[in-house]
Parts: sequence; structure tokens; C-alpha cells
Amino acid sequence: MPELKIPGMLIIDTPGHESFSNLRSRGSSLCDMAILVVDIMHGLEQQTIESLNLLKSRRTPFIIALNKIDRLYEWKVMNKVPVEEALKKQKKITRDEFEDRSKQTILQIAENGLNAKLFYDNPDFKTYISVVPVSGISGDGMADLLSLACDLSQKNARTAACLQECSGSYGYGG
Repeated sequence: MPELKIPGMLIIDTPGHESFSNLRSRGSSLCDMAILVVDIMHGLEQQTIESLNLLKSRRTPFIIALNKIDRLYEWKVMNKVPVEEALKKQKKITRDEFEDRSKQTILQIAENGLNAKLFYDNPDFKTYISVVPVSGISGDGMADLLSLACDLSQKNARTAACLQECSGSYGYGG
């Protein structure tokens, strides 16, 4: 396993309720990288689209956590294995529901001007937003999500350091 070199990670959880629009806007202006949480049962809601647009406008790299996979019909918790493996071990009816709901969410993301793929099918992390199936309740997929977040943070930290070194200034090469 490669060594991680992340100077630090601050996680800000902005409320999803639609009345917290200003707080989401402030939160998105502070971040170098984001995890956008989408409920697999509901897909993109208005406040999710708002957050998506904020991240796009600020050109903030982000990952999508497709949450609540534990609510899929007959989901069997397997939080000690990678989520791709856990999905393969589910009953067919559970896998089919996941396929339908994840494809619908990815279509909604495309309708909002972005390409997305399930992270384990993502051929190019610069072209496609990675979607990581997770459960905040059971912990399924959380190791995959954190690993991807650390990887994205590390890549962005290297880019920022290079820009800083090349420009002779602080921050992101400003």
C-alpha cells in the first residue's frame, strides 16, 4: 500500500435541508475537495443539484457518495470487504435494484452536465466523477470512499505544491 502524504484533512458537513443554502455556499467556498452525498433512494434532490452547481462553478474536485445502500431490498451487510465485492455477493434482486437506482442517479448527474461512473468502473478520474456506493449506517463502502478521498486529496496537494513552487507564491499558484 503506498504511503499517503496529506498535510491535513478538515471535514465540514453542511446540512442537506433546503433552507441551508447559504451555509452550503460558504462550505463549498472553503473546500479544496468535496464528497457530495446522494441518497440512492431519492436520487438528485434540489439541494443536491444546488451543491453540484456550486462545486462545478468553483471547479472543486469531488466524489459522490451514493448513500443508503443498506436500504436496498434484502441488503446483506458486508462492511469488511470492498463494496464492489459486497455488491457481487448480494442476491440478484438486490443487485438489480442497485443497478436500476445507481443508473438513474448517474443519468440525473449527466442531465446536470457531468459524466459519472461507479468508482470501480471509472476509466479516467479526470473525465468522470467517481460514484462510491456506501451506507452511513452499516459502514459498507466507507473504506472505499475514504481511500478515494485520500487519493484525490493527495493528488490535489501535489498539484497545489507544484503550482506554488512554479509560481513562487502561496496558495494555488495565485
